[in-house]
Amino acid sequence: MKKLISLGLMALISIIGLSAIYRVASAKEQEPSGGKVTIIYDAFGKPSDLERGWGYSALVEYGGKKILFDTGGQYAAFKSNVDRLNIDLSKIDFVVLSHRHGDHTSGLNYVLEKNPNVIIYAPIETGSFGTPFSAPQALQRKVELLPNDLQYFDGKLGKASVDSPWKNANIKLITDTTEVTPGIFLIRTVSDVKGTLELAEVSMAIKTPKGLAVIVGCSHPGIEKILGKISEISPNIYTIAGGLHLVDKPDDTVRQTVTNFKDKWKLQRVAAGHCTGHFAQVEIAKVFADQQDHSGIGEVIFLP
Repeated sequence: MKKLISLGLMALISIIGLSAIYRVASAKEQEPSGGKVTIIYDAFGKPSDLERGWGYSALVEYGGKKILFDTGGQYAAFKSNVDRLNIDLSKIDFVVLSHRHGDHTSGLNYVLEKNPNVIIYAPIETGSFGTPFSAPQALQRKVELLPNDLQYFDGKLGKASVDSPWKNANIKLITDTTEVTPGIFLIRTVSDVKGTLELAEVSMAIKTPKGLAVIVGCSHPGIEKILGKISEISPNIYTIAGGLHLVDKPDDTVRQTVTNFKDKWKLQRVAAGHCTGHFAQVEIAKVFADQQDHSGIGEVIFLP
């Protein structure tokens, strides 16, 4: 009898063990196999101990790479959020600064404290990010009767330069669409919108099995202009995440843009943040329903 009880217990233990193994295997099967985007810095989100601020920053993990996209609008808040999210900045493969505005660049000094040699990609733009100063023709014009003390560089234009706020940083400037690592592209567009005229901005596109996953900072050139440029890589765009800059657009323009996301660009998901705006968030929810990824501070958006 004791032998039978013992055998029965062993069988039960085996069944429990196999069940546990099955549950672990099932859980692993349900975990996303691709990558993810963790929102580090934004002005909205679910209640948490993370500090809200105007600006944007996200950690993008895909294909074995860890990419910091923008660095928020305040050094202290960015530092606090990075630390609370247990993000190791020394393990970042590279940084992308979407554009020169302070609400996307203010945490970079903290990044450089932790990872001083990290590659930083930014859009080429005269006078920004340490771009060499190039004297335009207008500066070289000679005008009779102009006193010497009013002549630029005493009339001798030299090799002047404009320093970056991060003088010793390893900044690489993006001039056009560039595949910076296999399957990950940086795309430069330039704004022709009043208020940000000639502002250059870099967006990122990642090749996934379901199409391109696009990460944007503030979309100053216009989100549809950016999508048009990105569609040259592939017309199959799966999702967009980041600031869509619809906050100051008329309601009819917002409605049409969100409709175009679905009908023209065939987006399957949207994870709108930062400067997208309240009205646009509601319109995205109407059009995309459960394909809208809430992307407030601290949230994680999974990529295929």
